[in-house]
Parts: sequence; C-alpha cells; structure tokens
Amino acid sequence: MRLNRILILTIVLGLWVTLLAFFASWLFTHETVSELPEWMLWLAFLIVVMISFYYGAYYILIGRIRKIQQKIQQEGLVGEALKATAPLSLTELESRLEQWSEQQIALVEEMKGREQFRREYIGNVSHELKTPIFNIQGYIYTLLDGAIKDEKVAKKFLKRAAKSVERMTQLVKDMDVLTKVESGEYDVQLRPVRVRNLLDDAMEEIENLASKRKAKIKLNFFADDAVQVLCDAARIEQVLDNLLVNAIKYSEEGSLVVVTVSGEREKVEFRIKDHGFGISETDLPHIFERFYRVDKARSRDAGGTGLGLSIVKHIIDRHGESIRVQSKEGVGTEFIFTLKRV
Repeated sequence: MRLNRILILTIVLGLWVTLLAFFASWLFTHETVSELPEWMLWLAFLIVVMISFYYGAYYILIGRIRKIQQKIQQEGLVGEALKATAPLSLTELESRLEQWSEQQIALVEEMKGREQFRREYIGNVSHELKTPIFNIQGYIYTLLDGAIKDEKVAKKFLKRAAKSVERMTQLVKDMDVLTKVESGEYDVQLRPVRVRNLLDDAMEEIENLASKRKAKIKLNFFADDAVQVLCDAARIEQVLDNLLVNAIKYSEEGSLVVVTVSGEREKVEFRIKDHGFGISETDLPHIFERFYRVDKARSRDAGGTGLGLSIVKHIIDRHGESIRVQSKEGVGTEFIFTLKRV
C-alpha cells in the first residue's frame, strides 16, 4: 500500500512540476498570464482537483479507520493484534488485520477440532457405558423373572453384575483423570524421588495381579541404588502401574515381564517389556489415543477402558518427557519413557 501511494504521488507531482516549468517558461516569453492556452488552464485545474481529492479522501479514510481502531480497542472486540498505544498507519493496520485474520482462521479450525473431539468423545463414552449397563439390566431382569430362587444362578449373575459395575466405575475414574489432565487441573508436583522407591511401590501394587496370572516380574537395574529423578511420585507410580498391569493382562498366564532401568548422563530410562500378543504396525500409531483398543474383545475381557495409555502419555508429557513403544505381533511389546535425573 505504501508503494502504491508513493507511485501515485510521484506521478501527480511530476505532472505538477512539468506544468509549473511550462508556466514559468511562458512568463519569460509572454507579457501576460491571460495569453496562456486554455488547455493549460484546464490541466492545472485538473491537477489541483486530483491532488485535493487524493489527499482529502486519504485523510478522511485515515480518520475513519482510526475511529474504528479506537472503537475496536475500547470494546475489546479483538485480541492483541490490533491493540496499539498510538493510531496505526494504513500499512501497519493492514499488517495487523492480516495477522488478526490468520488468528481467527486458526481459532475457527481449533473450534472445529474441539467440536469433532466432543462428538467423538460423547460417542465413545456412550458406547463404552452401553455394554455394562445392558449387561446389568439383563442380569437384574433375569433374577426378577425367577432366577433369584436358584441360589447358584443368582450368585453367578450377581457376580457378573458386580463385574460390570466395576468396569463402569473404572471407566468413570479414568474419564475424570483424563479430563483433569487435559484441562490442566491435574497437578504435577516435581520433587526429587528415589527410583528404587518408585519401583518398589509399583511392584507392590501389582503383586496380587501378578500372583493371580502367575506372571514373573524380572527387574534389571543398571543404575546407582541412590539415583533420583525429578517427578511427581504418585503420577509416575500410576504410569508404572498402568504399564505393568497391561503387560501382565495382555500376555499369556505365566509370561515374563521385564522391567529395565538404566541411568544416563541427564536422564533415567524406564523399559517395561512383555512377551505377550504384541501390536500390529497398523494399530501402533494409535495406541495413545482415547478409547483406542488393539483387540476390542480381548481388552474388554481384561477389563480395559481404553483410556489408560492416553493418561500415561499425558502424565509423561506433563513431566516434559516422552514415551514411545516398540512391538511385534506374537513377540511382545516394550514401552520406553524417560525422567530427568537429579
């Protein structure tokens, strides 16, 4: 815009200077101005009108734009893009309007993404709750129809109903945790913590499950016993618990789960490896997504909600670290994450 103005101004001034030069030369050769040709007078008049119109329109436009700018700032209609302590030039205003336009486009895209996520999230929640609710309803109706008189059948159905209730309870808990993590309400208090303490607490939590599944837990600790990491102990224990439980549940009974800890210069690396069913290359990029299950039937039988790994990734992300996975079908899966060493 500035270049266009300069170009127009240069042309107009060039014509004006040319006319003045011609007029001056006329005065040197003629005695009176009245002898000037009519076309020259009309040209001078046209140039004066052009200059007056150009600058008049320009300053009227500038005044109007600055009033709009002030109104926008006073009413808070936009963000920082159009805020300024002094009136903006046309060039500055154009640049800031482009910036604001890009921000609005990005905001609209973000809102579309959130709306899509909301629809998918509600659909997934409805789908996950539907199965246990229908199961409980079926068991209750069967008992009311007379099965409650058979003590053996009644006990079996009540156990199945209780299992469905537990699944719903776990789903609600995981949804609550995930919502808090994603909204920033899930506080992470970083403190120096001994790695040995984290592992001992995690092993204690999964002791009953490991015994029930006859799983063998092997610990390879390639670091100093006193090594510490900067983390939220409760959150990292939740990560270890989730990964260890998955490793046990999604492997055959009696399988080996290997936990390896190695201390590097600035990081401590954790590896949880199972010898279970493995994950296909197609499913591997999606395993940290909400409600994603590699094997839906097997995951539900194992009591999974489809939210555990998503929670794990969010917790590791909140620690400023990363988690990755390596897997091969029929061979096993290994999750690897790091924490900052103190």
